[in-house]
Formats: sequence, C-alpha cells, structure tokens
Amino acid sequence: MAADRVHKTLMNAKVGFVFYFVSIFLTFFSRRIFLECFGDEFMGLAGTLWSILEFLNISEIGIGTCIAYFLYKPLAKHDESKICEIISLIGYLYRIIGCIILGGAIIISVTFPFLFVNKNLSLVLVYFAFFTFTGSQLVAYFINYRQILLDSDQKTYKISIWTQTGGAITALIQIALAYHTHNPYIWVTIQFMFSFFTCWVLNYVISRDYPWLKTDKSRGREILKKYPEILIKAKQIFIHRLKNFFLSKSDEILIFAFESLQMVAYYGNYMMIVGKLTALFNSVLVGMNASIGNLVAEGNTWNIRKVFWEYLTFRYWITGIFIITLTFLINPTIIWWLGPKYILANHIVFLILLNMYIMLTRPSVDLFINAYGLYDDVWAAYAEGIINLTITIIVGSFYGLIGILLGKTVSLVFLVMLWKPYYLYKNGFRMPVHAYWIPVCKHIIILTSCIIIQFFVVKNMGKTANATIVDILAFGCCYTLPIILLYTILIYLFTPGMKDILRRIPLLKNKDL
Repeated sequence: MAADRVHKTLMNAKVGFVFYFVSIFLTFFSRRIFLECFGDEFMGLAGTLWSILEFLNISEIGIGTCIAYFLYKPLAKHDESKICEIISLIGYLYRIIGCIILGGAIIISVTFPFLFVNKNLSLVLVYFAFFTFTGSQLVAYFINYRQILLDSDQKTYKISIWTQTGGAITALIQIALAYHTHNPYIWVTIQFMFSFFTCWVLNYVISRDYPWLKTDKSRGREILKKYPEILIKAKQIFIHRLKNFFLSKSDEILIFAFESLQMVAYYGNYMMIVGKLTALFNSVLVGMNASIGNLVAEGNTWNIRKVFWEYLTFRYWITGIFIITLTFLINPTIIWWLGPKYILANHIVFLILLNMYIMLTRPSVDLFINAYGLYDDVWAAYAEGIINLTITIIVGSFYGLIGILLGKTVSLVFLVMLWKPYYLYKNGFRMPVHAYWIPVCKHIIILTSCIIIQFFVVKNMGKTANATIVDILAFGCCYTLPIILLYTILIYLFTPGMKDILRRIPLLKNKDL
C-alpha cells in the first residue's frame, strides 16, 4: 500500500513537472502579447470577471473536498459499489450547484452597466466574456464531475497530461489570433472551446480506467440519505471556502473597487510570477492530497508524524528558496518582461512575498487537517474573514492595494500561523503544539537571517540586477545561489525532516546521513 502510494505520488510529480515548463513559457510569452494586443484594461477586466466567478463557485460549499474524503476508504478497499454511489451523489449535487451558479451569474450581470459605466470597454464585450467564462466553469459541474475519482485515486497525472496539453494548444492558438486579429471575442471563445475539449477527453479516460463505474444522478436524493454526514461536513467546509475566497481570490475585485482595472492588470503580472512558482511547487506535490488522506486512513501514528515533518520541511525549504530569489529579482524580471511602467512599490512587493510565504507553507498543516476530517472550527474562518475584510475596507479605502494586502497578511498570521497548528495538534495528532512551533521557528529564523545576509552583501558590493536576462541570471548565480546553498545547509543541520527526505532518494538510501 505504501509503495503504491509513493509510486503514484512520484508519477503525479513527474508529469506535473514536465508540463510546468511548457506552460510557464507559453504563459509569460502570451501575457506580453495579450497586454500589447488587448490593453491593460481588458486584461484587468478578465481578471476581475474570473474573480467574480470564483465568488460564485463558493456555492460548491466544499462538496468536492468532502466527497474526496469519503472516497479514500472505498478506494483502499476496492469497494466498487460504494464508489459508484458516491460519484452518483456528487453528480446529483453538482447539477444543483451548477444551476445555482448560473442563476447567480445572471443576477450579478444585472449590475454590470453600473459597475463598468466609466470604463473604456463595450458592455457587449463584458457580457460576452463573463458568460463565456461562466460556461467554461459550468462544464465541470454538469459534465465533468467524475474527475474527482482520478484525484482521489492519486491519478492526477492523467488530468495534468490532457489539461496541460490542451492548455498549451489553446495558448498557441490564442497568441497567433491575438497577434493577427486583436479581437478579444475570439480570445474568449477559444478559452470556452478548450473547456469542452478537456471535458470530453477526461470522461473518455475515466470510462477506460474504470469500466465498472456506473452513475445514476437521479438516485442522488436517495443516496444522500445514506450519507448525511457529507452535508454536515460540507457546511463546515463552506465557511472555510468563503474565507479562502476573500483571502486569495477576491484581490482583483477589491483592487477594481479601490483602484482601477489597470491596477488589476499590474498586480496580476506579479501574481502570475507567484502563481507560476506555486504551480511549479504543486507540480511536484500534486498527488500528496490523496496520498496524505490514504496515509491517515491507515492509522499508523508514527508514520503520519514522520511524513508530516518531511512534507512540512520540504514546503518550507522550497518556499524559502522562492522568497530568497524573488526578493532581489522580481522587479528586474518585470521590467525585462513587460517594461518599467508595470513596477509596483517595494513595500507592496514585500507584502506580496510575505503573503506568498504564508500561503505556500500553510498546506503543511491544512492537508493533514483535511485528512483527519477536521472542519468544525468554523469560528476561525469567520474570524479570519472578518479581520481581513475590516482591515481591507478601512486601510484599502485610503491606501488602495497596500490595504488589501495588509488585511490578508494580518488575518493569515493570526489564524493560519497561530490557530491552525494548534487545532491540528490538539484534535489530530493529540500532542502539545510546542512540538510544532520550535522547529517552525527555526525555519523562519534561518530564512530571515539568510535574506538579511543577502541584503548586506548586495548593499556592500553595490550591486543590483539590471533589466536584462543576462544581468538577471548573472546576479542570481553570483549573489542568490550562494545564499540558497547556505540556507539549504542550515535547514539540513537544524530542522527535522530533511534527513528523512534525503533517505527517500534512491542513491542516498543506504548512506549514513
């Protein structure tokens, strides 16, 4: 069982890693083309509309996460009849949710003439883009609901192969047509067509891999009575999803409200870099959600805690490398990529990187909380959302983007960094939380020390990275790589987990570490 879990995790990582490098080139190249062909305002509009749809997707209330939790044991026991029941149930629930999202989209669209009244964009284009994006989202609810089985069975690599291939083809077509036509309607239409292509392929793959899978959405109400705990946990997850939206998906809406569509585009450029690094990370750890769920289901307490520290250390280590790299190189990269007019102030960049650090390290705790099925701390979600919105509205109304980011930072520190580890250790691991905080503080101190050292070295040498690819790479090799090496050595020497990670590498398995 453990060997199979590791094999699937590695397969997911390999596939995700390969496709990541294809997508990163296309994404960065296409972003520049789209900004040149369609303008800042349209790209800001696209980001804002997607954020509105993310808000509507909250009506999913965590059904997918909850269903995945209930699929782990039937998959481990190869209980095909129970799996068919659960997939039928999610098909039934997703059909209802899809209708709710469509209704919400229609209601929200009534406000568009007021929201976009002073913008240099046609309302016809706004409505066309919004409902085309909505259609792309609804495909997953009405047709592609069975995909959750691949995720829960640790076969995410099969999803990645087809979605990333289709995404690459779509990006190439969009780039070519944008450059030659400058027509945003065509750009939006191609995005819509891609979602149907992905849906058709994935359904074919699922039917081939699970020929015994027979679903009947008409039995959904009857099946739901057999699993009443699904809705109980889904309601708890819903509060957390609502909070997560305000923390990570509402930025574009709030920036549009307090700043402008242009600032949405400027901020989106930075978040594209952050997002691509996050995608790189996730491409390596893409199969860990289901793997950790299966690990906890097996109930080996010693192994669970061992894997926890391996996973946490790996996340903190890689995230630290990202932060060390971006601290001095993100602004030169933006200038080289898009031009100096897209640069944001240093204090805003600092908050972006701080939030990135917290958001990339938080799954170390969150995934284990989900694996234990611990969703009843709904008060924490309310508190996190209230803190975030209060600071955002008060400070954001005066200082714009910095207030939006500050609200996120404060809420993340109090609820994610302080409360969530305590909650996991008390109700999951059943251990005192100081066993968590001592090693984690070491991670934070080591990273902070390395950045301070890098800052003084760069300052004393009087060096900065100029906005050319040669200078950026040279700066990274001369000033960033040595600090990353120092950081890695300190992590290895002073934190738990790294030695166990190295023992998983075949060439080092038999070495005395």
